[in-house]
Amino acid sequence: MDNQFPEAEFFAPKVEAAWSALQLQYAGRISESEIDHLFACFVMGLTTPDYAEQEPTLHFELCRALVASKLPSERLETALHSVPEPTQPWVESARGIIEGKGVQMGSVLRQSAHNTEKTTGVDTNSKPTERLGNNEEMYND
Repeated sequence: MDNQFPEAEFFAPKVEAAWSALQLQYAGRISESEIDHLFACFVMGLTTPDYAEQEPTLHFELCRALVASKLPSERLETALHSVPEPTQPWVESARGIIEGKGVQMGSVLRQSAHNTEKTTGVDTNSKPTERLGNNEEMYND
């Protein structure tokens, strides 16, 4: 993960699982650029519960770091900045569903951090980087 964003480790297990699931589900059925874009949409959704109220540039740069953990640099910018022409009619609706799943998972992570606050006294309104050390159990999901 990107050292500039140590909070990326908070999301890493979910990012890894999503990438594997997208590959398993869609490889050979849609284009590589569509899979890359769906992955970027998932990452945006996953990080939204923690970063929607933060500086948009910070949120986008965190998404870039997370997407870069799986995509080579030549595919990264395309995945983040363009919507590929759908090769299948259902791809457009899948994008919204996948991003929504990311938001759901991000909300669960946030709630889990909130539950940790109740038992450990860690402030869930703190930045994810401040909570990382107290959420090691999430790395075992």
